Amino acid sequence: MKKIKYILIIIVLFLLIFFIYKLSIKEFSTSYKVDKYNIKESFYINNKKHIYNININNKYTYTIIKNINKNKKIIKNIKSYKKNNISCIVPIYKKDSIKEIYCLKDKVQVSNYYLLEEKNKDYLEILDKAKINYTEKKEIESNYKKITIYNNLDNNREYIIWNYKGIYIIGKDKTKYIKILNYDIYDNIMSTVNSRYFVLFENSKVTGIENIYYYDLMKDKLKSFKLEKKLDKDSYINGIYNDLIFVTDNKNKKQYAINISKEEIKEVGNEDNNYIIYTNNKKELLNKSDFFLEKQLFNNKLIDNKIKEYDYTYQLKGNELYRNLEGYNKELLFELENISEWNIYDRDILLVSDGILYLYNDEYGLVKILSSNELKYNYKDIVRIWKK
Repeated sequence: MKKIKYILIIIVLFLLIFFIYKLSIKEFSTSYKVDKYNIKESFYINNKKHIYNININNKYTYTIIKNINKNKKIIKNIKSYKKNNISCIVPIYKKDSIKEIYCLKDKVQVSNYYLLEEKNKDYLEILDKAKINYTEKKEIESNYKKITIYNNLDNNREYIIWNYKGIYIIGKDKTKYIKILNYDIYDNIMSTVNSRYFVLFENSKVTGIENIYYYDLMKDKLKSFKLEKKLDKDSYINGIYNDLIFVTDNKNKKQYAINISKEEIKEVGNEDNNYIIYTNNKKELLNKSDFFLEKQLFNNKLIDNKIKEYDYTYQLKGNELYRNLEGYNKELLFELENISEWNIYDRDILLVSDGILYLYNDEYGLVKILSSNELKYNYKDIVRIWKK
């Protein structure tokens, strides 16, 4: 009996140590080989999401966002397919049923959407051999006021469009207009969306910003509060971290963190102390001279037609939008003419072309969300997305 008791204690201790070890893992990188394929696999946690970046033979690069218990060397087999200038692989995983295909066209990685859109016969034949189903979605339109809405909405996203005095909210189960102001604001719209609120800074008066309006996207309620001390008109939003909205007052050289739910504003940066920026959820402190060299945005900073988010850089070249994981090959996602505005929101690409708002992600490809004649002429900083 004593022997059995000691064995049980050892087993429990072993399981406890293993559990603690698993909890302690925050990131790792590993390389391994499966048949003729050299695989580089990196893992990290961001915003509680488990993220795997995979590169195979320095040709195929992709990301899995899924909790696979922090396992390493997750690929056990790779099936390959080739037809003329199209080469594809389907990774098979040890403990998961994910089944995705990744392809090259003329040795350049391209998205599945790109190949489907051009109705590539070789790719369609490969899909059939790999037993991967696809469906062509029929586009259906509906209308709300002067907006045409397409049947590509889902339960996880709502789209917010500024309309001079207020906002249109377009979702799968919600279409409404919320009036916020009694007068029009056509440009220099200072607004953002955090995990719950659409937030508008009333930046229309020469005397500065005094009022903040916020619309609760969960409870459908509009509220506002007045700042005890005005922000200068020459202010802008740095970004959001832990639902706090960081704002910089350029004239007074001050930075603030605003808690909307508590209607509180706190000074977090000034000439005597450092200023805060967050890059991919990592905090950095900058002195005054470095901070005010340029506009400091936590995410979605557009430089030379490039935007970096997480490990990826997105680049618009003419009508083509590419994505590449740092240090690896680029991937052509789609082609679209006359792109006037584009941005990245947690791996979703939101863009405007010829008055049409599009969404691109790996699940849906490039889909139309809505169209409006106003978006042909007025598209700067007026579109927001709320991801539930």
